[in-house]
Parts: sequence; C-alpha cells; structure tokens
Amino acid sequence: MYKLFKLFLIFFSVTTGWTSILLFSNTSYEIEIKELINKMYLNQKDFVFNVKDLSILLLKDANERFPGNHQDIIHVEKENKLINKVNP
Repeated sequence: MYKLFKLFLIFFSVTTGWTSILLFSNTSYEIEIKELINKMYLNQKDFVFNVKDLSILLLKDANERFPGNHQDIIHVEKENKLINKVNP
C-alpha cells in the first residue's frame, strides 16, 4: 500500500511540475493545456455533487427497506426538496 501511494505521489509531482514548466514557458499547447485543466476541475466538481446525490438516494433506499426509521425519511425528503430548489 505504501509503494502504491509513493508511486501515485511521484506521478502526481512529475505531472504537476511538467505542466507548470510548460505553462510558464509559453508553449504552443498552452491553450489546450489550460482547457484540459479546466475540464478536469469541472469533472471533479461534478463528481462531488454526484456523490452527494448518490448518498441521498442510498439513504432513501435504506429508509424504505427499514421502515422503523420514519424520522429519517422525513429528513431526507426535506433535504431533497432543498437541493431541488437550489439546483433546478
């Protein structure tokens, strides 16, 4: 596990350093690199929102399977309504 983490850290460091050098040296691929970094950021942001929505659905499913938790169902439904108001 430690070796895998170390390999990931080295890969991340090399990629970050290489990208920084290219962006500071005004390469001909600067526009494409910036667009790709922007897409990566947006995908990361969408991933977080999707995990939140998945968590809510999992809670709803669990509440339906275990009917003794009526309070949780009401809480999840209220939370979902608030989310739908914020994200139409």
